[in-house]
Amino acid sequence: MIREQVRQLARQSVIYGAADVIPSLINFLLLPVFTAYLSPKEYGALGILLLFGVMTKIFFRMGLDSGFFRLYYEQGSQQDCRMLATTLFASAVTVSGVLFFFCALLAPKVTWLLLGKDFLSADAFRWFLLVAADTLLNTFAFVPMNLFRIQGRPGAFTGITLFRNGLNIALKVTLIVKGWGIDGLLWADVIASAFFVLALAPMLVRNLTLGFSVPMLKEAARFGIPKVPHGLAHQILNLSDRKLIEIFASVAASGLYHVSYMLGTGVKFFLSAFELAWSPFVYSQLDRHDAARTLSRVATYGASCLLFLALINAMFGRELLFLMAQPRFHEAHPVIPIVVLAYTLQGFFALTSIGIGISKRSYYYPILTITAATINLALNIMWIPRYGIIGAAWATVAGYAVMAALGLFFGQRSYRIPFEWGRMGRLLVAASVVYSVSMMAPESVPVAIAIKTIALLLFPFTLFLTRFFRADEVDWLKARLIPMQQIATRGRRNTPPKPDQD
Repeated sequence: MIREQVRQLARQSVIYGAADVIPSLINFLLLPVFTAYLSPKEYGALGILLLFGVMTKIFFRMGLDSGFFRLYYEQGSQQDCRMLATTLFASAVTVSGVLFFFCALLAPKVTWLLLGKDFLSADAFRWFLLVAADTLLNTFAFVPMNLFRIQGRPGAFTGITLFRNGLNIALKVTLIVKGWGIDGLLWADVIASAFFVLALAPMLVRNLTLGFSVPMLKEAARFGIPKVPHGLAHQILNLSDRKLIEIFASVAASGLYHVSYMLGTGVKFFLSAFELAWSPFVYSQLDRHDAARTLSRVATYGASCLLFLALINAMFGRELLFLMAQPRFHEAHPVIPIVVLAYTLQGFFALTSIGIGISKRSYYYPILTITAATINLALNIMWIPRYGIIGAAWATVAGYAVMAALGLFFGQRSYRIPFEWGRMGRLLVAASVVYSVSMMAPESVPVAIAIKTIALLLFPFTLFLTRFFRADEVDWLKARLIPMQQIATRGRRNTPPKPDQD
């Protein structure tokens, strides 16, 4: 039964992953274009704008999208579901509209605060308005996109996401080649989001009704509003180092960090896809008597995939940077494996903190993220002046380590899950061995790729030596490998002999 559930979760993760991986892969392949048309200084400004965009998303929705997703499973009828959607959609759009007005009003001050005097111009004011407008547009999309996940429709979710991202990428390339610079990238976001919302409008309208429920709004706010300081602290942990690097080093150093950070977040593709499927899977298990055991086993499989992909990202990040980016960005390659480690810790947080969401004790979220963000900020201030962008990367690792530890503590306190710690430890041992071997590779890119590929093959072998695999898993693998061998043998036996060439 568990294997069938794992197959379903894996299938949905792959489909959701296509929505994230394909556009990200295209963006990665276009890195030579973007680095040719944007300077490190402009990349630094773009990183700050990204931070601002994430912050506006947190405040514009006020956690109501999370409240909608969690409470939808508890509604007794379709009419109740529509009333919940209507109430939270109307509330989120109202809040977003008011906050967009204030963004427009305060654009000059926000520009000076985040970008400094180097970008204090009408162009920079327009950049912040475009970022805020993109967030406002996407507020109209959270109800139908969450419904795709709740209803188990990953194909629809992925299809509409690929439509938006494909349009976005095409516009970005066209506008940046035409010399629009940062303006082109931001206008592409706004135009693509507008078409995205129009495409989702029929689904949104079908799931709305007349009326407004104050009790539903209060319950959703109780769950969702703690996600605001949680999300804010999480993004401070994730993105504030760009601004601190600008303050203690330079905007150009922030641009170098931003590019290397992009290459270090490849493991996030898996996290994004897995989390989209993981939350519906977790909540759908709660009525089962063996829910905790199922979640424990699936968490082990999720950790296996996470570490394997993290190894690929950390081992080959330097070579990818050298192949894809302009030489002026190459000096930042040591940042890549450190960033991979940070996002791996974030993945363990997602796997082991699920008890908080199950119990609806969302007030724990800001406690753990604010603590982690505070430590991260303190370490950034201490380490960036001394160690530069390397110090910033290690400060991020420290912050995510604290978040993962606290997430596990509060998650187990809220809803105990018997995680397979022995097997998790074997995974870490295997990953450490493989990465240590890869560090012996020389600087030559072709030779390094060959040696690291061989080292990567040691991962399953090391897992086997440490007895990671359970007996039932070995039997399951044998049952599927033996028929494949038999088919191959029959194929060779039935192959007609070659005609005599004499």
